[in-house]
Amino acid sequence: MMTLLKSLILWLLNHPQYVLGCLAFGGIVLIFTKKKWRKKQPFWPWVLTGSFILYVFAFIRFYDRIELFRPVLKNNTPETLAQTALADDHNYCFGIDISQYQGAIHWEEVLLTKHPLRFVLVRATMGKDGVDAQYGINWRSIKQCGFKRGAYHYYRPSENSTQQAQQFITHVELEKGDLPPVLDVERMSIYGLKNLREGVQNWLKIIGKHYNCKPIVYTGRYFYEQYLKGSIEGYPLWIASYGPHHKVAHLPWTMYQFSEKMVVHGINCHVDGNFFKGDIAKLRNFGL
Repeated sequence: MMTLLKSLILWLLNHPQYVLGCLAFGGIVLIFTKKKWRKKQPFWPWVLTGSFILYVFAFIRFYDRIELFRPVLKNNTPETLAQTALADDHNYCFGIDISQYQGAIHWEEVLLTKHPLRFVLVRATMGKDGVDAQYGINWRSIKQCGFKRGAYHYYRPSENSTQQAQQFITHVELEKGDLPPVLDVERMSIYGLKNLREGVQNWLKIIGKHYNCKPIVYTGRYFYEQYLKGSIEGYPLWIASYGPHHKVAHLPWTMYQFSEKMVVHGINCHVDGNFFKGDIAKLRNFGL
């Protein structure tokens, strides 16, 4: 019952045109029927006026980012805000990556975030036949919000890399201004290191030719240094390493995932935080 009530309140706050329209209609009705209520029920104008004032007050509080009707997590804790303070649009740009594990995202609330959010990457496909359940709606919503967007494929190292590339091509239509396609490589192949490297290189070659750009490779710092280093040179590197930033200072990264516990307005659980190396102008020109 409380969940339903909260959803109704959020809907009313996000659709003020309907609420104000109903209140205006009520005012018109009172004007034309004043003979019927003026003596026996003179409180109706006060009810209407009070409803209008309360709604406007709640609306202002809501869009002033006061945690009145928000999800469980509070908006942008001081700790996570401190982590993105480095992103000042001169040296780094801040972004997040998402998948179906974040559930349904309230994009109108994400726009209210206090983080300097510039780009969003979304998981699109997995392996040779998987599609992220939230990919479609997330992909459209990112564009509507005006964020730089990108799509990534989760690589299953023991499945055919050509089929995996085709799976991504089938479901992802990139537009001018989008980030390059991304290959997420995190696991070793059951067929050995040589097979892993050959499969990754094959996927990158097929995708690069199709989209006419160099794909990005996402992986963990340890995985890169142990298994991929020396086999993906020339491709932009998106490295994941949590903890002190100096751990990746020696790596040629283009993007850096520095946290998996960011708190962002409109997302009901933690999300990954990333830096793009470069200013906002460089980010705009990076990609298709």
